[in-house]
Amino acid sequence: MQAKKKGRVLIWLGVLAVILALGLGGLYRVGQGEQALVLTFGQVTDTNGPGLYWRMPLIQQVVSRSVTTIHNVEYGYRTTTGGTSRTSAEYLDVKDESVMLTNDNSIVQLEAIYQYTIRDVREYLFDVDDPQGTMHLAFEAILRRNIQNRSLDEALLNKDAIEQEVLPDFQALIDSYRMGVKVHAVHIQNITVPQAVTSYYEDVNNAKNEMTRRLDEAQQYEFQVLPLARSKAYELTQGAIAYDAEITAKAEADTAGFKAVLEEYNAEPASARSRMIIETMEEILGGAGRIVVTDEGSNVLQHLDLGEDLVSTPAPEGGI
Repeated sequence: MQAKKKGRVLIWLGVLAVILALGLGGLYRVGQGEQALVLTFGQVTDTNGPGLYWRMPLIQQVVSRSVTTIHNVEYGYRTTTGGTSRTSAEYLDVKDESVMLTNDNSIVQLEAIYQYTIRDVREYLFDVDDPQGTMHLAFEAILRRNIQNRSLDEALLNKDAIEQEVLPDFQALIDSYRMGVKVHAVHIQNITVPQAVTSYYEDVNNAKNEMTRRLDEAQQYEFQVLPLARSKAYELTQGAIAYDAEITAKAEADTAGFKAVLEEYNAEPASARSRMIIETMEEILGGAGRIVVTDEGSNVLQHLDLGEDLVSTPAPEGGI
């Protein structure tokens, strides 16, 4: 009897030990700034914040991630050796990521960093396959689209503007994927022209500078020539207007005089004709000086000096 009782006690002690071991083995702690998922047969059945919890061993698993740790992801390059107080860091270019085209078909090489925290562990781990790879591709898509909407000069000179535009677009895109991620910052480390095309880029810049210089010279020439041309044009225009007014006035005066003569002629044709003949002769002979008149039937030589009184002088014998 005592042996049986002793055996039962041992059995109960064993069962109690197993229960105690299972109970203690099911305890888990979620650290500060972490979020834990309880998986029952692979399905998420609970989400816990910081604290001490219990799970069913062998049936439930716990997966936790920090929701306060800021993750830094490099784009366009990778750090191969971290820097120390004595040595500088070493980097490796990832040209498949860094080389991009601008909207004027120029090539730039871009290096950047984006920073994020996990906002929802369940979405981050279970709603998207390969969340880190998906986030990296989303960042690349937003960044390339932004650069392709800029010229070469805009891309090289506006790093701050690119950061400010990329950040909200990047966050909106990953929110549409329900990734449970909060993007805190985007930093453009460097935007340069690749070494292979640097000389061509310098040629383009020289050509642009030459074009600007020529345009400035042309503008200066324009400012010199146009005022003179406008002044000359104004002078010619005013001269033409004055000539037009003079010719028109003269034509109108001649017309008025002709009409007056015509009216007088129509009133007394004979008198007007005689007067017109006299006026015409005066006009013709007014500056003729001395006039000699001969008559075949007379030996008298007549001459008329229009500048003096009328004089008649006998002709010499023999006539002229």
